[in-house]
Amino acid sequence: MSIRINDLHVQLANNTILKGIDLSIAAGEKVAIVGPNGCGKSTLLRTIAGIIKPIRGKILIDDEVIHKYPRKSFAKKLGLLSQSDVIPTMTTVYDYVASGRYPYRSYFNNSYFADESAIQRAISLCEIKHLESRLVESLSGGERKRVRIATLLTQSPSYMLLDEPLNALDLEHQYALLSLLEALNSKEHTIIVVLHNLELAMRSFNRLVVIQEGNLIADGQPDEIITTELLHSVFNIDAIVKREAESNQPLIIYRNCPISLDR
Repeated sequence: MSIRINDLHVQLANNTILKGIDLSIAAGEKVAIVGPNGCGKSTLLRTIAGIIKPIRGKILIDDEVIHKYPRKSFAKKLGLLSQSDVIPTMTTVYDYVASGRYPYRSYFNNSYFADESAIQRAISLCEIKHLESRLVESLSGGERKRVRIATLLTQSPSYMLLDEPLNALDLEHQYALLSLLEALNSKEHTIIVVLHNLELAMRSFNRLVVIQEGNLIADGQPDEIITTELLHSVFNIDAIVKREAESNQPLIIYRNCPISLDR
């Protein structure tokens, strides 16, 4: 059981975004994809999710090429929380979250009670019970993000892909989401997340995939791959990695500020 990516090349608007990516993520892993802006992180997630078609290479989920899955079967396997926030009009939070159950519904089996249990569980986990009757378009950016996460939970795919899920969330809900992802991972959901905050990724994930200019630069445990040399070559910063004395959590310590206001 895994996601396997072989020699993946992606081109958008005549620009090559991903260049020969080879990657395997086993079921049950919790992985963060990191790298500079515009390096191809989001494109990689969207290609895994079948939204973008590669010009070369293939993606297999549980040994099946992704385009061979029927739509509902694929939705049970994999779900994506994208960065884009398309706001539905005249749709309540409850109805929006309930839409995540579409892979499990059919003409012969509506499974009302199973659906309602999954919906209420997601609403509770994302702390949006008080928003149930509100229109999604009336919510703040952070509230909408939590509603979209709840919809993904209601879908309950084996592989959960989240593109910058912490954006627009306040500090409390950022850490609540990280705790929720940890809990979901412990229940055998595979979690793959794109994050800009490298330090947070190092603290919260036991495997990092580093992308630079469409190439896979490093893949492994944070302690093994995040070095002073990598911080400089990939992220263009002069920094070192240390550990807090009490928590033993990693810290990125900047040594020089590259910007000067002197003229």
